Amino acid sequence: MTFSRRDEILNSGRATNQKMRTREALITAALELARNGHPPSIAEVAEAAKVSTATAYRYFPNPQSLWSDMATRQAGFAGGFPDLLRDLPEDVEDRIERVVRECCAFQFADEVVWRGVLRATLDRWFSQVDVAEAERVPVRGVTRLEMARIALAPLRETLSAERFERLVNAVVLVFGVEALVSTRDTSGLDPEAATETMSWAARALVRAAIAESKA
Repeated sequence: MTFSRRDEILNSGRATNQKMRTREALITAALELARNGHPPSIAEVAEAAKVSTATAYRYFPNPQSLWSDMATRQAGFAGGFPDLLRDLPEDVEDRIERVVRECCAFQFADEVVWRGVLRATLDRWFSQVDVAEAERVPVRGVTRLEMARIALAPLRETLSAERFERLVNAVVLVFGVEALVSTRDTSGLDPEAATETMSWAARALVRAAIAESKA
């Protein structure tokens, strides 16, 4: 390999790494502003990240694109969810309660950001409203479904496959960011009361499913 070619490759790699660092710095700055209760503009994020506004706009042409990447960053929680599900109790009610409480603790600690996650999800849905449903890109991941399935797994031996999936789908309604918004905004609960309510609802659904299977 010639020196000029090697330098070209090295410079290309450095440029790519620099772009990644700039992007991460912008997202980190946006998250910090959001956590302080301030929905950030692109210009404010650029100032906080110590880059030019023009540079910030090259990475994020509008606030929606920024919130979308903030949502992706926060969903890094999803990548760590196997740790959350390690060493779960044997009792199914206790298992789902632990998952709900851990999820609540994580999301209430970053409530502003998680509301932004929800907003980004809605923006992605609206951006595809004129696209045929079969061609739409999924607006949400399946992390919460998988968390519920793992927590409720012992009931696979008790419930039919149809009833098990119905229970999973019911449980995901009572925790996560949508439940956070409902308990906070509709019911007016503080985080502690909201967590207790979500936990109670999840346990109640498990008990109802078990009772129904025995009827």
